[in-house]
Amino acid sequence: MHQIYGFSQKQRLGQNVTRPRIDDPLHRRVIFRKNLRELWVAFHARGQDFLNELPEIHQDLPVSPQLFQTLFSLTSDQSSSSLVDIAKVIEKDQGLTVRVLTMANSAYYGLQSQVGSVHRAVMILGLQEVRKLLLLLNIRSLEQRLDADIFDVSSHWRHQVDVAHAVKIMAGHAPGTDPEELFTIGLLHDLGKMITALYRPDDWKAILALCAAKNVPLFVAEDAYWGLDHALIGAMTLKSWFLPASLTEPINWHHAPGLAKDFEVQARMIRLADVLVRHQLDQHSRDWPEKNLPAKDIRDLRLPEDLEQNLIPEMRASGRTDQFLRSLGIAA
Repeated sequence: MHQIYGFSQKQRLGQNVTRPRIDDPLHRRVIFRKNLRELWVAFHARGQDFLNELPEIHQDLPVSPQLFQTLFSLTSDQSSSSLVDIAKVIEKDQGLTVRVLTMANSAYYGLQSQVGSVHRAVMILGLQEVRKLLLLLNIRSLEQRLDADIFDVSSHWRHQVDVAHAVKIMAGHAPGTDPEELFTIGLLHDLGKMITALYRPDDWKAILALCAAKNVPLFVAEDAYWGLDHALIGAMTLKSWFLPASLTEPINWHHAPGLAKDFEVQARMIRLADVLVRHQLDQHSRDWPEKNLPAKDIRDLRLPEDLEQNLIPEMRASGRTDQFLRSLGIAA
């Protein structure tokens, strides 16, 4: 007869069963498993509670979700006149004005002369760059409260920027994709790690410990711990800022792009860039144990066969990652 937790089906139905003594090893085993199940349920409920709290994060940010909603509702045809209005909103906040001008005047953008007004900055940079810049300002304001002992901000940003530049280069070989949009997705794809470390530091430490103890990818440890991962946490955070699905869905599914539906190509490109950067630059393969994954994705996405060998050297030779990090105020 089928056994469940050491009891037969007949015993589970209570038919003529002599209850085990409290000190019976079998009984202790059942109680132990019951407690494990209750603990699992409790941690998954904890994860759900965390997701429910994410919309409140915007209260501490320099750029409001309403401004993002306006920015991402604009089209390129509308951008010229509407960016004037966006500049007026930014100029009302002195701190935001300083941050925008500092980044706009960084070497990364390579402007011919110093920009002294937000209006001129947004008109020169354009809609895509203004969106990206304001997103980065929000995220950088969050990281200032991180515990450096549990989260390495410099390493985090180097990986984000490397992935962003890698996927932008890949997009040049993939007709129908938007290189700038993919660059933004690359910059944001691991935001959920930072959010977890900031707002749930004890859970973050426990997840890292589980990851190391079991020698599994981080997203696997996260899912085992509380039924969600940093991809979902990051996507839900950005969704609460009114970012469009074209950004949030590839982030949400970059560890499982087959589930991304209309955004599978973008999610797979982010995954591929993530894999190549981790293997070739970060010297860290735990997050992606599948040895043949890059070759398969390159083939399925119809990218150049030599991409795996040439992408990272091409990206490194450009020096763009270091320039971008310096524009963020991070030592390259």
